[in-house]
Amino acid sequence: MLPAPDLGPYLHALAAAETPAQASAVTQRLLDAAAPVLEAVSEYLVAAARWRGQNRGAELGSPPKMLMRAASDSLSALALGHQADLAILRAEYDPTPPPPRPFPGRTEPGLPPAPPGAPPTGAAPGR
Repeated sequence: MLPAPDLGPYLHALAAAETPAQASAVTQRLLDAAAPVLEAVSEYLVAAARWRGQNRGAELGSPPKMLMRAASDSLSALALGHQADLAILRAEYDPTPPPPRPFPGRTEPGLPPAPPGAPPTGAAPGR
């Protein structure tokens, strides 16, 4: 049996983090430490799926396809963890600027202002 990792130091460091950058550093260290194990598990699951060629011609939902999916998902967990961590940092330290305010005289976004003295837009008055 593989020994379970001791998450205590990571959880303690996360609890002590005072900024998103500090929490990110802890998260990145955990993901970096977990990567070799998850990559090895993924390699094993691919090998199990390919054992004796059982994956050739296997239908969607079959055990070999499920093993291949599990191999992919184990690596996706790392990628998703990195992606979420980066999104947290960007939201905190590099937020998206608010959209520009419309200029006075504009009736719709993206249209230039009406020239001075131009007739009003819309339906023409009836006779």
